[in-house]
Amino acid sequence: MRLFFVFLSVWMSSFSYAQDRSIRLEKADWQRVIAKAKEENKLLFIDCNAVWCNPCKALVKDVFSRNVVADFYNENFVSVSYDIYREKSPEFLDMPKISVIPLLLFVNPSTLKIVHGFLGGIDESGMLELGQEALDGKRNLAGMRERYQAGERGEALLIPYLRVLKSLYYGEYSEVLAGYFKDMTVERLAIPENWSLFEKEGNDALMPVFQLAWHGREQIAAKIGDERVKSKLEKVLTWQVKDNVRRVDRGRSEKNYQKLVALRDCINSMDWKERDFSLFVLNMTEKAYQGDYDNVLKYLKRFIKKYGVGDEKVGEYVYIFCEKLKENGSPEQILSGIEKLDRVVESQKDAGIRSQLMYLKRDMLRAAGYEKEAMRVDTLATKILNPHFYDRK
Repeated sequence: MRLFFVFLSVWMSSFSYAQDRSIRLEKADWQRVIAKAKEENKLLFIDCNAVWCNPCKALVKDVFSRNVVADFYNENFVSVSYDIYREKSPEFLDMPKISVIPLLLFVNPSTLKIVHGFLGGIDESGMLELGQEALDGKRNLAGMRERYQAGERGEALLIPYLRVLKSLYYGEYSEVLAGYFKDMTVERLAIPENWSLFEKEGNDALMPVFQLAWHGREQIAAKIGDERVKSKLEKVLTWQVKDNVRRVDRGRSEKNYQKLVALRDCINSMDWKERDFSLFVLNMTEKAYQGDYDNVLKYLKRFIKKYGVGDEKVGEYVYIFCEKLKENGSPEQILSGIEKLDRVVESQKDAGIRSQLMYLKRDMLRAAGYEKEAMRVDTLATKILNPHFYDRK
């Protein structure tokens, strides 16, 4: 019986040990760990973290502690835990100051160059794949950069190369991405990996690759799916129209104005169901750029008459242009804008939206010099949002 308990104790101890294995993370004593990595002929694996970073803690607890991960990394790397805020910076690294974590880096201890890396959370299989890539001279960042500089341009290289560059060297990433999109064709854009990249990064309607996607959308949709292609293209156009409207407040620069004109010309040439609506908005925006708020008001009047106030997007743009009138218009122009805003207020049944519109009306009244009326509107807006607010006073 005693022998049984001794055996059970040993078995449980070995089982506990097997479950407790983890990547052995050394302290960031850079001279010592670099020397150790050189001596053992291994890459440095650096876990960049911070004491307050919960995703970093989750990596250590849930991924680094997996037996297969721990065994692979302990065998192939000298691993270091580096708190980016509390410990001395590894100034030898050829990258900008680290500010986003979790960040996993692999460094050649002899050249002190980053050979691979990853930004963000990662699971067990991803962690193993990352380590294997770091050890592969053709698949790690250093190897892919050499292949790219030698003239290789296929998807098999560029998709993983761009993924790693985005984590570590955003400037270089932007340059490589621009070159990649420059050489794109409709046939290549219909490849799922390329379309996924375009979905993430093709966010400018004035980019040649966007024009390519727009004019080749039917051919691409046959491979990717109609709804997915349509959704991406229309989201970009809708967002850019709205961004150009809001850009007026960032300064009426010639550069911004030329972007507005270019976007308007671009949309005017498209067979898009929102084309006329968007052109109306951009024409109003042009008048705002020019400081011509009399014409902005004329456009607003026609805009409401043509599209009605029941459409949510109409109300949104009336709100935006009334904000601009509040900031830049004369008292008379502001009061005229309030008349337009009132029509939108009357159409709204949602208490939250209605009160938000009325708070803007309050601010417009104050900007026009009508403080007493502004206070009355403030009270009404608060009662709409919370009918019992004043009952508690």
